[in-house]
Amino acid sequence: MQIHAYGDTDVGRSRSHNEDYIVVDPETGLFLVCDGMGGHASGEVASETAARAVQRHMASQVHLLHHFDGSTEACEAIEQALRAAIQAASAEVFDLARGAQGRHGMGTTCIALMTATTSDGAVKGIMGHVGDSRMYLVRGTAVWQLSQDHTFFNDAVRNGMMSVEEANASPWSNMVTRGVGIQSSVAVDTLVFDIVENDTVLLCSDGLTAYVEDHYELAAVVADPALPGLPKRLIGLANERGGGDNISAVLVRGVPEMPARPADAQRRVQVTTNLQTLRHIALFMDLDDSELVRVFRRFEAVDYEPGTVLIREGDNTDCLYVVVEGDVRISRVGRQVTTLTRGAHFGEMGLLNQRPRSATVTTTSPVHALILERGRFNDVLREDSTLAAKLLYKLAQILSLRLDENISVEISETSERATRELGVLSPFRRM
Repeated sequence: MQIHAYGDTDVGRSRSHNEDYIVVDPETGLFLVCDGMGGHASGEVASETAARAVQRHMASQVHLLHHFDGSTEACEAIEQALRAAIQAASAEVFDLARGAQGRHGMGTTCIALMTATTSDGAVKGIMGHVGDSRMYLVRGTAVWQLSQDHTFFNDAVRNGMMSVEEANASPWSNMVTRGVGIQSSVAVDTLVFDIVENDTVLLCSDGLTAYVEDHYELAAVVADPALPGLPKRLIGLANERGGGDNISAVLVRGVPEMPARPADAQRRVQVTTNLQTLRHIALFMDLDDSELVRVFRRFEAVDYEPGTVLIREGDNTDCLYVVVEGDVRISRVGRQVTTLTRGAHFGEMGLLNQRPRSATVTTTSPVHALILERGRFNDVLREDSTLAAKLLYKLAQILSLRLDENISVEISETSERATRELGVLSPFRRM
């Protein structure tokens, strides 16, 4: 699979100058959109300064792409380098603003993508994000918003401070709460995700998303195989609908080799199936796109032969298992209790405690499973407090319902046992 990318930027129909700046640099695997803030001249200075600083920093880290193996450690190294690059850009813009008259308070958003390819053709995308410019992943007819806007509206709703209606009515609704260069340092959101064949990643400024935000429309437009003309097409749509701001779009696509390699198609199917399965697990149903991808990254995909014991009754295990393909048998004290199939999950108690497991789980067919270890689960909780609150609340709900079910079963069994005993002891029972 090869990475093809094209980008364009336009002043729009209402502004006199363009404060957006884009980078399309396939050689270093860097793609970026910056949307400047700070008024005439200052915004465009901030966006270009930040973009060039990120590009310069990542060029010095290009060795991380050599012999990239797709491991967690290799991804984290690029993730850390991109975070450091955006932080360095923030310091550079901040220092420039302090030393130039009329540029105090200037800053910029930044949405950046690094692509890294393994020797067998697997591609990872690493996002770096500050502000309200966005990144979307379009896979078939599905659209995933990978970035979360750093705006008053989004922060207030996400943190439970206001309802959607209240936040939308606020005069600060569209205020950007985090920007590159506003201070000498900035918190940078990062995310690692898979790019499979025919995936398209869109990086854009809010001048586009203000007019082209519907996911169905976005998927229909971005699915066009004529990739070179897509940035202008998207910009044209925004201008036709008002063009009230500068408009920028960078599109990055995973293009299959010719002839196509079966391994690339298999990777696409497996990654898509894994992610779709996770989406339908009760524990993760309340997560938004970027949160689900963040959790998905912490899972390990494993294949098992029939007859493999995944959990043994009485042992201490610390993993959540999700069955993507295949079947498993649940048994207690040697007796089969039930069978679970694709989409089922078990072992979530292991994420919270080290108590002995109450059942044995054995594969009865070839099984492809996703596994989340307690340590990796704790990493997710530490990274994002809002995501942690969602997961722990949902986990408490699930365990509460399971406890109610167990109590009901115990009451039913006790009642049946008591009825049998009374039937045996009663001298008046019918013969």
